[in-house]
Amino acid sequence: MGNKNENTSKNYGTKATVAQIFATIAQSFLLINVGMEMAMSTVVIQQLYQNSESEFSLTLTEISWYGSLICIFHPAGSFFSGILQDRFGRKRCMIFANFPSIFGWILLCYAHSVVSLYASTVLMGLSIGFSEGPIFSYVGEITEPRLRGSMASLTSTAPMFGVSFLFTLAYLFEWQTVALLSALCPITSICLVMLIPESPIWLVAKGKNGKAKKALCWLRGWVKPNVVKKEYLELVRYNEISAGTQQTTGKLAQFKDPSVYRPLRLIIFYFFISIIINGMPWRTFISKIMTEVGISNNQNLLLVVLSVLQTIGCVIVVLTVHYLGKRFLTNLTFSINTLLIFLFGIYIKAIKNGYIYSTPWIPITILCGIYFFGASIMILPWMVLSEIFPNKIRGVAIGLSAGLTYLQIFMLTKSYLAVETLLTLEYTMVLYGCFGIFGSLYLYFYLPETENKTLLEIEEFFT
Repeated sequence: MGNKNENTSKNYGTKATVAQIFATIAQSFLLINVGMEMAMSTVVIQQLYQNSESEFSLTLTEISWYGSLICIFHPAGSFFSGILQDRFGRKRCMIFANFPSIFGWILLCYAHSVVSLYASTVLMGLSIGFSEGPIFSYVGEITEPRLRGSMASLTSTAPMFGVSFLFTLAYLFEWQTVALLSALCPITSICLVMLIPESPIWLVAKGKNGKAKKALCWLRGWVKPNVVKKEYLELVRYNEISAGTQQTTGKLAQFKDPSVYRPLRLIIFYFFISIIINGMPWRTFISKIMTEVGISNNQNLLLVVLSVLQTIGCVIVVLTVHYLGKRFLTNLTFSINTLLIFLFGIYIKAIKNGYIYSTPWIPITILCGIYFFGASIMILPWMVLSEIFPNKIRGVAIGLSAGLTYLQIFMLTKSYLAVETLLTLEYTMVLYGCFGIFGSLYLYFYLPETENKTLLEIEEFFT
């Protein structure tokens, strides 16, 4: 069946590719906004940390909370999105997710105290949590097998564009102006998402077969119903097979199914290791780290360069994932970044012990490498996430996975300064490198290849 589905999808032609790219880009504006929201704390901290000249400043404890608070409210948004997207659909949830973000950006623009900073980041955290479940469910469900990897990587690349765009704005404007301009992104997202169809798989699951066929016609290049008849019948069959026990068991009971708990276990560990070795726990405090390693000049410009390198790394993944596969790219980039993190720790130790003189180009080169290869590390788990859960539980499972991931980001980011104080910067990097070795070995043995596989083939693997 998998080969039939793939062969059928290849016959749709260029218009189908254009339609799916448009749908993916439209909903990716949500993730561009996510990248901007995640990066904004770095800009604010750089401007307000112990700054006596600003209207108010932040202490070390306050930047620790501000840098991580966005992640702790993400699980709440993920929990509700996992439930609501199965009831109201992917498209409606993606539209609704933009509203807390708009209010968050406006509140941040007019923030005059630490409390208002916290309030704005809480709204952004809820928005991120609510959006990611339907986004990754949607892109996994609307695309053909031949395009799913590229479209998922395009979706996962969107936050990197958001980071680059935000750091570029921060280089040109004050942070309050940046916040106000950023509110245009979720507004644009609402307008674009309204133009794309609902997920055909969700419509079939809800018994809305006529609308499902129309949506499929749109996504396959605005074709006639007879052109998509074969794929439509396969979707109906897939829904019947995947739904299996859904009518006799509740959502929680389905997590006892190997096709659910095995990919959930894998994806949570996959995210945990990727968070550590792409440097996410310390990226919020990158300005403080750059100062400590002797990079005190042109930090804003360096942030733009690092974010552009991230974007380039993501684009390379988009262009190569179909040929190299997610498993190979994971093994390659995880290994390289683990080595770079070890080198960063060794360099800092050598400087402190007087073995070498401080040379800014060395840490700059290492950081450029970590950000460049870290781009792949950051997006590969999200690409896999959109594929590995069965249809009967996909919305809830993706929402739960995203929520647990951001809970991990919160804990690792919130604890970073404490860990650095206890171990010093160099040994913190060595510790992260050790996690990278263990994680790389685990994923080498247990991560399956999902590229060019149908959703049913992937589900059967875990079963």
